[in-house]
Amino acid sequence: EDLEFCRIDLGDIEASVNGSGKLAPAFEQVITSPINSRIIEVYKKVGDNVNAGEPLLKLDLLSAQTDYEKLSDQVEMKRLEVEQQHMNNITYLSDLKMRVKVAEMNANRMEVELRNERYLDSIGSGTTDKVREADFSCQSKRLELEQLNTQYDNERKVRESSIKMKQLELSMLEKELAEMSRTLKDAQISSPYDATLTFLSNQIGAQITQGCQVAIIADLKHFKVECEIAELYASRINVGDKARVRVSNIDYEGVVSNIEQKAKNG
Repeated sequence: EDLEFCRIDLGDIEASVNGSGKLAPAFEQVITSPINSRIIEVYKKVGDNVNAGEPLLKLDLLSAQTDYEKLSDQVEMKRLEVEQQHMNNITYLSDLKMRVKVAEMNANRMEVELRNERYLDSIGSGTTDKVREADFSCQSKRLELEQLNTQYDNERKVRESSIKMKQLELSMLEKELAEMSRTLKDAQISSPYDATLTFLSNQIGAQITQGCQVAIIADLKHFKVECEIAELYASRINVGDKARVRVSNIDYEGVVSNIEQKAKNG
């Protein structure tokens, strides 16, 4: 009667290291306010399950919306200014090009007259003075044509640079408007994905600053455990090891995903 009998199993002996820790959601996201504003409506409370895109609270966006509309008007004015400048450039350069063509025709006409005077002089029907006068007029027209061509090229380059500068200013304003549009969209405080609301600023009328935390959402379908063990056992723990987590006398299987070494109390 001093002997005890029991059934045994054949297998590996499991060595374990005990520790206590804190249960936390595997994924959390802090939602901040992108602008300075105040809370005017609250739609949810802590603990609610929220869907992606579902509004959590409403901020006063009147001032931000006014700034957006002003910037939108500036963009439209700058766009019209660019179009007006473009049409002015076309009109001016077309007029200058026409003057170049007229000057070219006059130069060609004077060259013909110069050849005629030289021919008449060669057969004794003209005079040297007329040839000299025609030659002077021809050179004057050529210089005038050269001057107009140079002016046309310079004006074209200057006006192209001017329109590019205005287009760049327009592009900068459009980017600023797009950024403000994104800010306004982000100011519609909503859940980025399906989750559980774990924190919410719910005081209506409260002033909030840009970057201020207004809500926290967490995925409560997946969890992690943050625990501490003594340095004595550190060499026995490796990433990928199996873990058994006991919560309210219920065991859950897990895996060691990360190990951090740190000093505490010296």
